[in-house]
Amino acid sequence: MKKYLYFQPQYVAKFRCDGSKCNARCCKNWNIFIDTKTHKQYERIKPPSDAEEILSHMTFHEERKEYLVTFDDKKICPFLTEDNLCRLQRKYGENFLSVTCSSFPRRTLDFGKFFERSLVLTCPVAAEMILLTDEPIKFEFVEVPEKVHSNGGKIGISPVHATESFTEHMLEIQVAMISILQERKLTLDQRLIVLGFFLDRLDELFTKKDVTAVELEILLDALKKLIAAYESKTFLSEQVPHMLEVVNFNAKKFVGLMLELIESFYADKDSSDKAILDQIALTLDIVPDANGQVSAAKITENYNRLAAERKDFLTRRAMFLENYLVNELFLTCFPWKFTESIAKNFGVFVATYKLFELVTFSTEQQNFVGKKNLLLLTGWFLSSADHSDEFGKKLLELAPDDILVSIETLLEPR
Repeated sequence: MKKYLYFQPQYVAKFRCDGSKCNARCCKNWNIFIDTKTHKQYERIKPPSDAEEILSHMTFHEERKEYLVTFDDKKICPFLTEDNLCRLQRKYGENFLSVTCSSFPRRTLDFGKFFERSLVLTCPVAAEMILLTDEPIKFEFVEVPEKVHSNGGKIGISPVHATESFTEHMLEIQVAMISILQERKLTLDQRLIVLGFFLDRLDELFTKKDVTAVELEILLDALKKLIAAYESKTFLSEQVPHMLEVVNFNAKKFVGLMLELIESFYADKDSSDKAILDQIALTLDIVPDANGQVSAAKITENYNRLAAERKDFLTRRAMFLENYLVNELFLTCFPWKFTESIAKNFGVFVATYKLFELVTFSTEQQNFVGKKNLLLLTGWFLSSADHSDEFGKKLLELAPDDILVSIETLLEPR
């Protein structure tokens, strides 16, 4: 039997989907797409009346060329049973699940010689395994049999936007980035600053697209030296302090960017979502004046005044936030999530994280605490961010195109 080589976090092997444990949140209030192969399976179901009933809950989505499940007035999937299980799977078997339903919360990337697989944090069962632990995320190589890999032909593989020269050495680059984010002698902001400088140099090495075989060999040698330099024992003590010294964090710019992102986040949210975002307004005392304007300078003062509370929060939630960052980095194939430059990807990645950090800090300041609430908040934030076109556009528009600008706008060196 053919086997496939996978690089994945160790938690993947332990994951088991159980809608009854998580209240089947992925079947509620989300978009569920049915691929054409699965749709044809439904068309052949006997008797025809059963097929008609199933297909009546789906409409063709022109842009995706797939079928979208139509939810009821309660925004619940019509195939969800009272005990939070799928009636299609129960009656017809796992092979009748769509690519979306059979693969979620797993995400798979194809790097040619090997695959990568991880779990998205919008699944509360996965999020609890990944985030609510005192251990850092560990990774492993595993061999996956054809049956598991293909999943009956319904494996969902996400695209990688990196060039071939990058994908061939993606593993080395990822391991280096993860080691930076797991360096606990530094604060989380400091780790992201170091990551930014690493990516800035990486971007310089691979700016030129068409290179000769000799030039490519020189670049790859430089890549190896870059990774070795960042992993050396002396790097942390000798080089990192110099990096932090040149960073001048601009709190006013940070607050201004966060306010714009929060405003776009509000745009298409219902009252329950806005209630969560209101916690930021309460924490930072965001009160519009008579003209409906908010003073960034005043909010910056309030933000700076909370320095001690923010430091305490970051200490208490250090592992939670570290594992969030590492998982998102691996899951999204950072910094190649978007087709834009490495610098733009870095800006988007850090801005999204800092908004999540601000939302989490603010809700805890308003006594929305506890592990259960942390998981609820994480799922809400990521599903909202991923499914909000308005927020996605605003994020790409506002995130700086320059890595040093992103660092000085978003990250505190001390």
